Amino acid sequence: MPHAPTRPLLSLCMIVKNEAEYLETCLKLARPHVDEIVIIDTGSTDGTQDIARRYADVFEEIEWPNSFAAARNYSLDRASGRYILILDGDEYIADPQGWQLIRSILAQRHVATLRLKLRNLLPPGLLEADVIYQERVFPNDPLLRYERKVHNQIVDRIKAYRKIKGGDIVDVPVEIIHFGYAHSEEKTRKKYIPRIPLLEAEYQEAKDIALKYYYAFQLGVSFYVLKEYKKALDYFQSIDYEVMNQTNEWNAFYAQLLAAQTALKLGKIDEALQFCNQLLRYNFREAIVYYVTGMALLLNRQLKEGICFLVEAFEMSRKEKEQMRFVINERKVMNRIVHIFKTIGWVSVAQKIEQLGYASFDRVGDLLKYIQQRMLLTLPVEKKAAIPSE
Repeated sequence: MPHAPTRPLLSLCMIVKNEAEYLETCLKLARPHVDEIVIIDTGSTDGTQDIARRYADVFEEIEWPNSFAAARNYSLDRASGRYILILDGDEYIADPQGWQLIRSILAQRHVATLRLKLRNLLPPGLLEADVIYQERVFPNDPLLRYERKVHNQIVDRIKAYRKIKGGDIVDVPVEIIHFGYAHSEEKTRKKYIPRIPLLEAEYQEAKDIALKYYYAFQLGVSFYVLKEYKKALDYFQSIDYEVMNQTNEWNAFYAQLLAAQTALKLGKIDEALQFCNQLLRYNFREAIVYYVTGMALLLNRQLKEGICFLVEAFEMSRKEKEQMRFVINERKVMNRIVHIFKTIGWVSVAQKIEQLGYASFDRVGDLLKYIQQRMLLTLPVEKKAAIPSE
């Protein structure tokens, strides 16, 4: 009796729409390391289909099903590999050794999921990137399917799968670079505006209060990215963070971090400080929290306290950088500090930082520490300016 053909080890499954800018890079890097590529296009108009056809083993065009989970699951149903890897069209894995590590683990272990290191590059702002581990590789099994129309999730299904079939959860330090949040303003608007009605529908139809707060968070993020700051702040302020903490502490933390920055952009310093106070109660050591708190305190004319927080932020950035989830955009932080110092009347300090040069992040930290140690916090105010709304 002939042996049944051996199933391929790894299928790459993708859903795409208008991803011509990055898709070829993604597929060119992936093709030598996966056994099958499945690509489902949901209505591209920029030539994405031509790129996909050159690399895909399975390629289909479908009408957008009004649900990211439905589209994602359609791609999973067409995969033949023992394991599935999920990438989006604006992501890639560059390291060949990383690819080899993924395949080696899958060949040797019973895996329920591999969590890969996702580096979300962010639009210009105080943060340069958000680095998290995310479930991206899992068995090709009908039990494992995505849920939710927007921001589709598979974590709960993986938990259920493990109860039935077991398998390891492995954090693998293989980096996925994601450009999806760092597009041009025009492309960002085209990407996010269609999401708003879907998110609003999910928000209105949420089956429980925790899920409602989750969608309030996602709506706040979307409006923040679209620079509609008043709408963003309204959603962030609608959340009961004690309830949100019980289901996802990181989401609650991130929502309040964005809320603090949003309030600063709107010139609402008291609201920003309220969010900062909540952020400081978490055990997460993130320099960005200390930067934002320091800036808010300076704008609130609490000068000694503001400098203390900025000094702590610079020290954390210097010594604990690799342990942080949020990667600081050092130049943007420097620009913002200079701007705030000029706003509160510390023009000479702002000029000194400019003379040091924006690349001299450590030297600016040393300057602020010197100011703190010498108690030069009674510098005469050289001019008055309104608190900027930025």
